[in-house]
Amino acid sequence: MDRKSNTVYVLSGYAKCSMANNSKYKLGNKHSIGLLTTDENYQNNLQKLTKFIKGLGWDSIMFCMVEQVDDISALANDVLISSFIRAKENGQSLVVNDLPITIH
Repeated sequence: MDRKSNTVYVLSGYAKCSMANNSKYKLGNKHSIGLLTTDENYQNNLQKLTKFIKGLGWDSIMFCMVEQVDDISALANDVLISSFIRAKENGQSLVVNDLPITIH
């Protein structure tokens, strides 16, 4: 992962909570997720990235969109900005929407 580059790839999708003892997310609920990574080879490393997310207590992971962000000022909110900074420091960062996805 290239932490010197200014580019961060944002993979957006969904995951299901697989943590039984979590005060914030209910077991089995699906949530929107965003994985920010500096790995420009993310397509070939999806298995490794998915393993990272599973290690944080999520499964049934599906990505449906990728966005390339080259400038932190293009991000709209504090959560994404702090996640962008964490991704630059650690190579990747996961953001999970607090509200579960509901089907109407």
